[in-house]
Amino acid sequence: MRSNEIKACTLRNVKKVDVKRYQRIAEITSALANGTRIAILHIITENDEVCTCELESALGIPQPSITVHLHKLYDAGLLEKREEWRFTYYSIAPRYNDLIKSILNNKL
Repeated sequence: MRSNEIKACTLRNVKKVDVKRYQRIAEITSALANGTRIAILHIITENDEVCTCELESALGIPQPSITVHLHKLYDAGLLEKREEWRFTYYSIAPRYNDLIKSILNNKL
């Protein structure tokens, strides 16, 4: 047997973790894992609050596609929404402001 061969795995007492504890992080990172959604967050961050129709013209993609992306961000808790008559306005959820700014500024 050569001296550089590994004979066996060294068993350590690695602390168990509760995978469910990380579900929230998984939801957030899943919502962020899309260029269009990052662009939406960028636009909202620059304008504080944006109507869906404003995003349509800014991104140049159809409103139904924007709505799908907004729902993913909203369902993850990253956005807040305010409805006024037939219009829906979105803003960044205050608790995620710093996280989103860090992502947009590439300071991860």
